[in-house]
Amino acid sequence: MLCRDYELKPIVDREKLCKVLCFPRVEEECCFSRLSQIRGLGVVEIYDFGKVVLEGGVRVVGKGHAAVVVLARYNNELVAVKIRRLDSKRDSLEREAELLILAKVSGFVPKVYTYSRDFIVREFIDGPTLKEFIATASLQQLRNGFAKLIEAAYSLDRIGIDINEISRPDTQVIFECGDPLKPRFIDLESARVSHNTSNVTRIIASIMRYRRAYPSFLDLTNEEIEHMLMLAKKYKIVEADSRKGIVERIILTLLR
Repeated sequence: MLCRDYELKPIVDREKLCKVLCFPRVEEECCFSRLSQIRGLGVVEIYDFGKVVLEGGVRVVGKGHAAVVVLARYNNELVAVKIRRLDSKRDSLEREAELLILAKVSGFVPKVYTYSRDFIVREFIDGPTLKEFIATASLQQLRNGFAKLIEAAYSLDRIGIDINEISRPDTQVIFECGDPLKPRFIDLESARVSHNTSNVTRIIASIMRYRRAYPSFLDLTNEEIEHMLMLAKKYKIVEADSRKGIVERIILTLLR
């Protein structure tokens, strides 16, 4: 869903479309194959839209080491499509799609509509990244946002999905339409199923990293910081059924 009205322009130029579908190289065989594949999945348009500009001036929603993400239309809905890069070290996006589907019950990841080896067609989450949210949010919004982010991380821990990259979640988390109570983990590329998950402690580690850059971040006292670090250490060693109480104490510290 889009949080506001945008002027959306479909990419109609075949060369530009091929640059997106076969990034970072344009190969005719790849372009023909991927055009056929993405149309077979039900994607009818890809839009020149986003904050990231590829070579040639095409705008996309995001670009990472393994994929680029575009805004597209699928069955009359606006969606995000993750496209595997030709130079990606990953030979398939299927595992990430399966993890997103598994994590759907948490309510903190985008819905997956369909997927293949080279594409994930998923719900588009419009809003600021965590880094952007931090730059503009009030103190109360920040506290609410990180408290909800701890809850979201715990929900994934309970399911057994461990996301290594959320220790640096600047662009891994989007707050839907800027709502502090709607954080979404949009990238499970580095995730894995595990019996020893630590997403909550990674979010706490990110808070400590932000505090090193901005000492007044969240306006936490030294005693509150020490308390959260103690709870994080305890969280890592207790049995799963004892973690809920620890999470509640962490959230209370953030919302005091």
